[in-house]
Amino acid sequence: MIRQAAADDFSRLIPDTEAAVRLRALADAYGPGLPFLRFWCDGEGGFASLMDGTMTLSLPRGLSEEWAAFAAMQPEVSGIRTDGEAARRLAAGGGWQVETGAVTAPGPALAVPEREPEPLTPREAYPVLKECFPGSLPPFPAWYVDVSHRLRHGCCRLAGFKEEGRAVSCAMTVAECGPTPCVPAPYGGAALIGAVATLPAGRGKGYASAAVLTLARALRDEGRRVFLSPKNAHAHALYARIGFADAGEWGSLKRL
Repeated sequence: MIRQAAADDFSRLIPDTEAAVRLRALADAYGPGLPFLRFWCDGEGGFASLMDGTMTLSLPRGLSEEWAAFAAMQPEVSGIRTDGEAARRLAAGGGWQVETGAVTAPGPALAVPEREPEPLTPREAYPVLKECFPGSLPPFPAWYVDVSHRLRHGCCRLAGFKEEGRAVSCAMTVAECGPTPCVPAPYGGAALIGAVATLPAGRGKGYASAAVLTLARALRDEGRRVFLSPKNAHAHALYARIGFADAGEWGSLKRL
């Protein structure tokens, strides 16, 4: 039975998929019991969160009829992030636009970065992301509150490159969780790299791949599992060339 998740339920949320990392990172950064963020679980490893209209579903046993009905009956949900199979099954019920793609992870032949990025602040990175992903970011105040909170609590890291004192490329961990006391055994933590963007003036110089590789190697050296979800075929090919291999499938739904 689906119910609101309490703090002690999260020991059953193992961050071994993209959706699970997103959920666990929210739990690490904010915890349950806040008015703007809600968590649910089913007692069998399935979890959901809802924040700013986006529901994240982590369903290691697959999409059940109960979870499908639960997602459909939440009127404030405008989008859902989950695995590819669950997304397709939810979309089959009508009312959703579905998009899927590969989740990747560092393989044994992960490349060595040719450049070293520097830390960026949220204020430096936001203009890059806004120009590269028009219409997909929340207004700066809302985005800044969330990202700066995650940075302060060690649930995010942000790196990139500048030219003439201005950021032209960035990458960050859009979700990050530390070592976790999971059942049946502790888990070494995980992270999802995203928000990879380079302004036109900085492209062709290896900035994006260097930032991604630097983050991935640092996280891996800390014992964390690393995921990256390319937004399109071009990005997928780029990450494959630098040593990332397929490790699952993400699914994204937008309400029609």
